Amino acid sequence: MDQNNNNKNKIIHTMRLSGFFNTAPSEDEINAAMKEFDKLQRYLRWVPSVFLMMTIGIIIILSQLLQIKFSAFLLVVLATILIMKEVSTLLFSMQMRKRVMKPIEKLRVAVEEIGKGHYGYQVNEEPGNLVGDLITSFNKMSCELKDINEIKEKYEKNRKELIAGISHDLKTPITSIVGYVDAIQTGIANTDEKQNTYLSIIGSNAQYTNKLIDDLFLFSKLDINQMKYEFVELPVCDFLTDIVIEKQLELEESGVGVDFELDIPEDRLLPIDGKMVYRIVSNIVSNAVKYGDLEEPKILIEASNLEDGVEVKISDNGQGISKKDLKQIFEVFYRADASRNKEVGGTGLGLAIAKQLVEAHAGSIWASSVVGVGTTIAFTLKDQVIKEEQYG
Repeated sequence: MDQNNNNKNKIIHTMRLSGFFNTAPSEDEINAAMKEFDKLQRYLRWVPSVFLMMTIGIIIILSQLLQIKFSAFLLVVLATILIMKEVSTLLFSMQMRKRVMKPIEKLRVAVEEIGKGHYGYQVNEEPGNLVGDLITSFNKMSCELKDINEIKEKYEKNRKELIAGISHDLKTPITSIVGYVDAIQTGIANTDEKQNTYLSIIGSNAQYTNKLIDDLFLFSKLDINQMKYEFVELPVCDFLTDIVIEKQLELEESGVGVDFELDIPEDRLLPIDGKMVYRIVSNIVSNAVKYGDLEEPKILIEASNLEDGVEVKISDNGQGISKKDLKQIFEVFYRADASRNKEVGGTGLGLAIAKQLVEAHAGSIWASSVVGVGTTIAFTLKDQVIKEEQYG
């Protein structure tokens, strides 16, 4: 019952927004209108027949009277005029039923279908329809309701997956910490070497848990648009060079080769949030390291100038990603390894966070991959002043 009421409320609200009503009608008003509509239809079906019978009666009466006072010619003319009038009325009534009443009846049925939750229900637009604009508005409203419902269902699915992902990724390290703490307390770790090893594992899991919570906190702020950005106009070439050199020094110590090619004018200024752009690059580079070649991992970072911003590409030489998985890599908690093994590293939120931050800079992010060759993740940062001037 509650679900039906909710559906009716949504329909009424959407119809009001679409111009069906100036104010949202109550349920009693809708039911009363439907009853009046049915009553009107019944009356209209009988009107032509009633008028035709009345006309015939009038003609018979007049014929009796006019035999004395008027000529037969005038009687025929008058009768012809009256019959033509009634025939035209009958034809007009039939056309009105076909071109107005029947389409409205279809709309009534369609409203009932949407009330049952069949969003997206469409009314066929027949040629010569006098309420075509109304049907077009209804079909548009129906599609919008369907889209809204699909977004709601997708959001609900993502919310459940997010909760499941959080539960899984928090439970694993916490269970490990509890196990090793218990081992130390019960004396299983009876040597200094074992205790140091167990403490090292506990510390590692605690750091992972802390990073996961930090990433979740950041992602939640991004998802509800409560992130505060500090956009400052910076020389983007120098800024990206500093990030890349830092990453190069950091990664080469661990055996990861890093090459870079930056083709951006030194005087190019771009309003960006430096901390967030650093986070974008770091997250993508970390992803490239995780899924790069195990024996000789290499990363190539490229940046080029655009008319309204810059484009950055980060490529690895890993095993690549299938087309099916490629569409999902920017989703929350998605990892190419179905087991979600944390030994691969990361929290599963890196690329989802990067996507949100890129979009905050009016840019876009995408990926391309060749299985067995490697993966490239590219993103753009747009000059939002230029973007506003172009698109108003």
